Order: sequence, then C-alpha cells, then structure tokens
Amino acid sequence: MRPEFFLARQQLRMRWKQTLVSVLSVAVGVMILTAALSLTNGFESDMVDKILGTTPHISLKPGLEDRMANYPVVQRQLERHPEIKATVPLLKEQALIRNPVHTTGTLVYGIRPADAEKVMKRYLQRGILDGKQASVVVGSELAKKLQLFMGDDVQIITVHGTSDFRVTGTFHSGLYELDARIVLMPLDQTQQIYQAGDQINEIFVQLKDVFSAPVLAKTLQGDQPTLYVRTWMDSNQSLLSAMALEKKVIFLVILFIIIVAMMGIANTQVMIVMEKTVDIGILRALGASRGQIGRVFLTQGMLIGVSGVVLGALLGVGCSLYLSVFPVRIPGDIYDLDYLPVKMEILDFVWVAGSSLVITVLASFFPARRAVRTDPIETLRRHI
Repeated sequence: MRPEFFLARQQLRMRWKQTLVSVLSVAVGVMILTAALSLTNGFESDMVDKILGTTPHISLKPGLEDRMANYPVVQRQLERHPEIKATVPLLKEQALIRNPVHTTGTLVYGIRPADAEKVMKRYLQRGILDGKQASVVVGSELAKKLQLFMGDDVQIITVHGTSDFRVTGTFHSGLYELDARIVLMPLDQTQQIYQAGDQINEIFVQLKDVFSAPVLAKTLQGDQPTLYVRTWMDSNQSLLSAMALEKKVIFLVILFIIIVAMMGIANTQVMIVMEKTVDIGILRALGASRGQIGRVFLTQGMLIGVSGVVLGALLGVGCSLYLSVFPVRIPGDIYDLDYLPVKMEILDFVWVAGSSLVITVLASFFPARRAVRTDPIETLRRHI
C-alpha cells in the first residue's frame, strides 16, 4: 500500500463524521441528478412514442403538383426496401366541421379503413372507421370541444360544398394539437368530396427502425426525385431541440448543486490542512516530498468522490426503479399522462459519475496546493 493512500485513509477514518457528511453530500447530488435525468428521458421517450405513433416516419409529397395519381406504383417501389414496414396513401385537406352547436376548423385525413386499423389501432379509443357509410373518426379533444358522441351527425364543409357524415369513433394520440384538429375519413369518400379522383397528396411511410429515417430518406429522395421527402425528425425538429435543451439545462442546474457540495468538501480539507500544519511540517522534515504531501489530499478527495459517486449512482438507480414500479400519479387531464414516466440510460450515469468525480478531485486541488506550500522549517520554528 502506498504511504499517500495509507495516510489519506487514516485521516478520513479519524474524522469519520466529516467524511460521512462529505460522502453523503456527493451521493445525494448524484442521486438527484440521475433520477432527474431518468424522468426527463421518460418524458422525452413518451413524447417521441406519441409522435411516431401518429405521424409518418417518412412522408413523401408531390413536388410541383398538388396531388399524385401514380401512388400505387410509388408504393410498390417503396415496399422493396427491407427497412420499410408499411406504406399508407393519404389525402390531407383543410375543412370546417359543424354540428348544430359549434363550428370549427379541422384537418381531414383521408385514409383507407384497413390502413387506419393497421397504423392507428392503438390510438382508437372506441368505434372504427367505417368505409361502408359516410363516417368520420374525430380526435378526443375535438370531440370534447364540439360535444360529439358516437352516432352524432356532423357536416364537413369544403370549397366544393357541404357533406353529411356520422361520427363512428374517436381516437386519442396524446398530442393535443392532433387530438384537437384531426378528423379521419375513408379515403374514397375524401376523394369524392374534394373531387380528387383517384389521387392523394401524401404517402405515409412507417419504418422498422425509426432512427434509420435520415439515411433512408436520402435514398428515397434519389429514387423519387419528383417527390418531396421529409422525416419525422424534420417535422418535429423544434420540439426535439427543445427537449434536448431542457435535458441539458436540468443537467447543468443540478450539477451546480453538486459543485456547491464540493465547495464544502474543499472547505473541510482546508481546515484539515490548517489543523495538521505541524504534522505536515514533521513529514516534510522527515523527507516527504511536496508531491507526496499533495497526493495525500488529492487521494482524500478521490476517495470521497468515488464513495459518493458509487453510493449516489446506486441510490439513483434505486430511486428510478422505485418510480418505475410505484409510479407517481399526476392529473392526466392536465398533463396527458397518468404517471411520471422513467427511463434510465447508462450514458447518463456515466456522464454524471465522471463529472462528479472530476469536480470532487478539483475541489481537493486547492487544499493540496496549500499543503504543498507549507515550509517545514518555518512551521516547526513557530510551534517549538
């Protein structure tokens, strides 16, 4: 065992109460930071999951023309790519929806009932999109706004006229903007009221791996130069950037709390240096080098940091697991979540542990520097 490590350990044992407080201050900071990042990851994952469930992973739209008539050919070409899970033709148009009480703007999604069942089944709250009658499925928030119920009649008003439809279902995506605006309608009926013939204006592409979208989009753009190709990341860039910024802010704010705790560790070690001035002078007189004296205090900081980081990481994992098994309930009508979602990521724990350990060692640098500058002759002369 190196003498520096032995002296550092003995000093920490002798002052075990201060050592315990220092270790706990680091551990609590690490635990709070890891738990906060796990909650942030949970919110981000939940939001991305909702986005991916209701928006295309890749969308293809006409470039120069408003609509495309050769979409079956394009679909067959797209389905040759093994990364693509499904392709769905859509006709998206603006409209007004009206019942005897309210009128509001909406975005009509013309989609085949079989495709709606395939790509949006998990979000259909009740009912189905019935292609055998003039039916619509409305978003949950839109249904609340217009006070619509199953079987109610509504009117869809377009530039081509007014058409009567019956509400045969509702869907809930979890994204307010979609739930408050979207109306699903059978594709053939949408084409009829908008006089679009057998044309669409978007192909919804669903991927097996959503994160392969940017690479595949470049390939598809080369294969379909007359179409405009856009990924889900492009469509939601501002939201994804905001979530990434939020995570960084949380990391920095709580990291500052850890830095404050490290200042307490530095202050404790400075007091140790002042109390042990004679001992340091004796060690120097007996032949201990400046480097050895400095390494004693740096080793103390390292031991406190490693102990606090390991304990804090374990507490952070425990806290995250507890919140996963026994989730905290929140008002679902306000936050559109029934509980706090949690998602732990190894990389977050690595960043937190590394940052905390570096800060702890840096907090020990000033006391170590002060101890190194101790003059053994002057120290012994003053205390003899």
